Amino acid sequence: MAVRRRVVAAVVVAALVAGGVAIERAVPDPRPLLAASPAPAVAFLDRHGGTLRLAADRTGVRWLPADPDRLPPYLVAAVLAAEDRRFFAHRGVDPLALARAAWQDARARRVASGGSTLSMQLARLLDPRPRTPGAKLAQIALALRLESTCSKREILAAYLDRAPMGNRVVGFAAASRVYLGKPVGQLSPAEAALLAAVPRSPSAVNPWRRSERLVARRDAVLRRMARSGALDAATLRAALAEPVVLEDDPFRFAAPHFLARVGDELGELPADAATVATTLDPGLQRRVEEIARRQLDALAPHGVRHVAVAVLDLDSGEWLALEGSGGFTDAPGGQQDGTRVPRQPGSALKPFTYAAAFDRGLSPATVLDDLPRSFTWAGGTWTPRNYDGRFHGPLTARAALACSVNVPAALVLRAVSPEVLLDRLHLAGLTTLPRDASFYGLGLTLGAGEVRLDELTAAFAALLRGGEWREATAWRAVRDRDGALLRRPLPAPPRRVCSAEAAAQVVDILADPQARAPAFGAWSVLRLPFPAAVKTGTSEGFRDNWCVGGTDEVAVGVWAGNFDRAPMGNVSGVAGAGAVWREVMLAWAERAHPGEDPGGIARFAQPPGTMRAPVCALSGQRPSPWCPATTRELLRPEQVPQVACDWHRDPAAGGPTLALPARYRDWAARQGLVVAAAPARDGAAAGRLAVLAPADRDAFVLSPELPRRFQSLELRCEAPGAAGEVVWLVDGREHARVGPPFAARWQLEPGVHRFQVARGGSRSAAVEVTVYGSAP
Repeated sequence: MAVRRRVVAAVVVAALVAGGVAIERAVPDPRPLLAASPAPAVAFLDRHGGTLRLAADRTGVRWLPADPDRLPPYLVAAVLAAEDRRFFAHRGVDPLALARAAWQDARARRVASGGSTLSMQLARLLDPRPRTPGAKLAQIALALRLESTCSKREILAAYLDRAPMGNRVVGFAAASRVYLGKPVGQLSPAEAALLAAVPRSPSAVNPWRRSERLVARRDAVLRRMARSGALDAATLRAALAEPVVLEDDPFRFAAPHFLARVGDELGELPADAATVATTLDPGLQRRVEEIARRQLDALAPHGVRHVAVAVLDLDSGEWLALEGSGGFTDAPGGQQDGTRVPRQPGSALKPFTYAAAFDRGLSPATVLDDLPRSFTWAGGTWTPRNYDGRFHGPLTARAALACSVNVPAALVLRAVSPEVLLDRLHLAGLTTLPRDASFYGLGLTLGAGEVRLDELTAAFAALLRGGEWREATAWRAVRDRDGALLRRPLPAPPRRVCSAEAAAQVVDILADPQARAPAFGAWSVLRLPFPAAVKTGTSEGFRDNWCVGGTDEVAVGVWAGNFDRAPMGNVSGVAGAGAVWREVMLAWAERAHPGEDPGGIARFAQPPGTMRAPVCALSGQRPSPWCPATTRELLRPEQVPQVACDWHRDPAAGGPTLALPARYRDWAARQGLVVAAAPARDGAAAGRLAVLAPADRDAFVLSPELPRRFQSLELRCEAPGAAGEVVWLVDGREHARVGPPFAARWQLEPGVHRFQVARGGSRSAAVEVTVYGSAP
């Protein structure tokens, strides 16, 4: 019986071969069939050449062409060992293989083996038909025609192009990218054998579901490669021991928010595009995603559901990592990209206010008033409050910016003007502030508008690199299959946001942990083991919090909040975004400076036009021998103070050692400070009565929504001498008699009003105030 089956198998083989040879000449030229192929997939690569995504065509197929002149030797050896070890010896049909297959089919009484050569398998892929003797005959005929028309290398390349690799992946080049994240030229022997094991039964050895069966087949292919002489014993042992490391399922491709940005920046790709080199650092991206998820878990009890992170290389202007939500598939609404959503920045814009002011005469040593103050604008009266609910009296610009105090920032912006700041913000690349400056008013410096995290990070990068803004990019090059360059980014020309000196002064302040210690603590999350400038921001109602900063190499921006604008549970920029910022900065340092001493990672350069000069930490003046605390301030030569400090006095002379200007007297009294009178430096002549608040020509607006008892004005004055009473006059009539510190309150009334202060036979100059609105 067995002999009979062998005879039948031999007869069938002879008939098939004879029939195939007879009709070979009737088969048309196969080159048109070879020319027909899917549209090549475009491979999106990270900055190191690894695959981030292989984009599918419209049918969902991922395919990349194989180059017949660049077939990797290990891959060729693996495919031949798995499919057709006598490929270079036959002419398209292997009678021995067909006879063996026919015998196996006869024994099994079903189609158990096809005995197809690579040429026959390619023929079946080019002209697929049901498995019948007639189909086998047509397959043999087309294989013979291929062999007479094409070279062996061309046939092999065409098969590698079209082999079914499962999961709608076609061809070894695409499979290498999708399953292993690398081009075929970088495959190890074990990886080449693993891919070669797939086409015979893609569903049975699905790389993402059948790992044990796939490893068994891989090992069988490796042993065949060794028997054919393609691998020596040592290479075989190493290949058998190599673990299988696969890329994730492509439907969960890496860095989805980042790749969406790349697509938006690129627009329509050239028809012959094969690869897009992006700027992403994959290791850093994974760390950023891990940090965002972990911090979201910690912040969830406080009502925080989303975190966005942007990491920008300063020198190249390239995005190194981007996370838009804290979980593309996990976070609610995770597909939304929070790096591109406009939200209120809180105090995160203050550095640009101070940079503009430093270019217009203000210096880090200038003393600013943090006292109760109301400002008028188109919408009414605005009274800034600080995060800690207190006022801090006299503050240098360094202390005011480092501690993010609000009244001084409003005073600085009033001196600079909202128009100038808005222009600077536009120069820094912020595109989401479309209204004119009068709409935002002085609140612009405290977050009255809305900004995007990516744009704010790039704007902060301008300060870190010395005041120059550069357009950020997420991709480097588009190339064709031969590696020829098709496109490069064409960024906008650089723009100067502020002078190098002003930028350095702002960065120097924001990198000073001692300056921000009164507000944030000496060892808050903002303090790193290497120098870093940082600014936080929290919007009104705790709906958004921010942390933006970096070194002279990198800028990192973080936003935390909720896409639906639901408020968080009193989460500040330090507690929320600041914790994420710290971890991301440390993760960047580990990758950018592995093994280095953190203390030497970054040192901000000092511009040639600046110098370090000693100043009194309280008055900002040239230190006297009695100043208890001094600092070395970064100043331009013309900003160096020439007047010695007259706020601190010789303790040996007796009496109070602190002499503050009169405008701080009320504040000092509330703080319990004992102060002596100091020379007037705020417009009031020494030794004369003067109204300090309100200011002349101030204007106020009555609110119809607030009870009248809550709408009052604080009256403060300069009154030489610490004893006795003064009389406050409103419109020439006595309003109040008060002793030290001579303050009173007046309930707002519509109209124009004159305020004076009197004592004995002396009266101050009148201050005129307008109150708009109507009495109830």
